[in-house]
Amino acid sequence: MLLSKLATLLSTTKGAAAATVVAAAALTSGVAATNQDVQNAVTTAVNTAVETITRSSDSSQPAVVAARNKADKDLRSAFQTDQQKLAKLHSTHVDNTDRAMLNDTVNKADAALRDRLTKALNDVAALTLGREGLEGASGATGSTGATGSTGAPDIKTPFTTETQGKINDIVQTAIIDMDNIEKGAADAVALLPTFTPGKPDDAGKPADAGKPAEAGKPATLPTPPPHP
Repeated sequence: MLLSKLATLLSTTKGAAAATVVAAAALTSGVAATNQDVQNAVTTAVNTAVETITRSSDSSQPAVVAARNKADKDLRSAFQTDQQKLAKLHSTHVDNTDRAMLNDTVNKADAALRDRLTKALNDVAALTLGREGLEGASGATGSTGATGSTGAPDIKTPFTTETQGKINDIVQTAIIDMDNIEKGAADAVALLPTFTPGKPDDAGKPADAGKPAEAGKPATLPTPPPHP
């Protein structure tokens, strides 16, 4: 059990630093292999180091949970931003003959946006389920589960920096795709004829139309007679 945990520890990015701690604990006594107290101390050091590594640096959550939560947050935030931009396209002033085309364009883009978000969330889940803190994909009744062919406990897959990199790629690619979906819809709507609503045409009206005449004065002053 101790060797297994040491192997897991050394396979992580912080394994070297943690191994130094373990080695220091072992070197404090020359009888580590036979002294039960020293063996217990080393085992405790290994367990603590492994637990620390599987936790995120800024919270008490396992690293895999923190990575999944961040990916979920980033994906949904990007989705919401693009969806709000699509919703604003509905207010574009187009002729009644083009209104149906506008709505169809925006609605299709919204559906594509949702599908892309769902795919990204599923891809992230596939990389984060069955790792530290969660049972493996085969579960208790799988081929390696408690009732499986081997009768051994299900083995959890360690969460590595390589897996984190794959999650980052999934998120970044999905965000770019969703931005492109929104942009494609906006470009299509921009090609539709639009008009700017405003006041009725005032052409032909005098400049002072509607202006009340000053009290006591006629609208047009009479021409005074010439001097003799």
